[in-house]
Amino acid sequence: MKIKHSKYWERLLIEWRALGRDGLTIPYIIGSQQFLLTTHINQNIEELLIDIASNKECEVYITYCMNINEIILGIRDSSKRKIAGHFPPLEGKDQSKLFLTSFVENLGTDVESICLSLTVKFQGHIDGKHFSKRGDEWVEYSTGEKEFIRSCFID
Repeated sequence: MKIKHSKYWERLLIEWRALGRDGLTIPYIIGSQQFLLTTHINQNIEELLIDIASNKECEVYITYCMNINEIILGIRDSSKRKIAGHFPPLEGKDQSKLFLTSFVENLGTDVESICLSLTVKFQGHIDGKHFSKRGDEWVEYSTGEKEFIRSCFID
């Protein structure tokens, strides 16, 4: 189910959802940029979330995943529409692409404050190149994770 002309984060989230999975952590998505084949992107957490909130194609939600005990981003498809939450404003204006679930509403009241909260939470893991969470540990990608990411970027 390869999607052409989509953003790297969108490809990852759509392919992950197609596998029946809920979402990916922000470090996982940020770290995936090193595997892009045709373009060089180096988004930070703030740029990623603003890009998502400004996109025209898909809705993405921020929630808490109890399986890994961590905050994740996922595609907000019809199976996720009943989760309570809201679309926080971006630069003081309404937006309808980045949805904050009630599970993580303490992250902030607008996209900018959410960016700051998530940068404080995850930047150290990203700087240490620990993009994946296994158990309670942040670690480097496994071979299987690298294969999944690369497969998302093959047209």
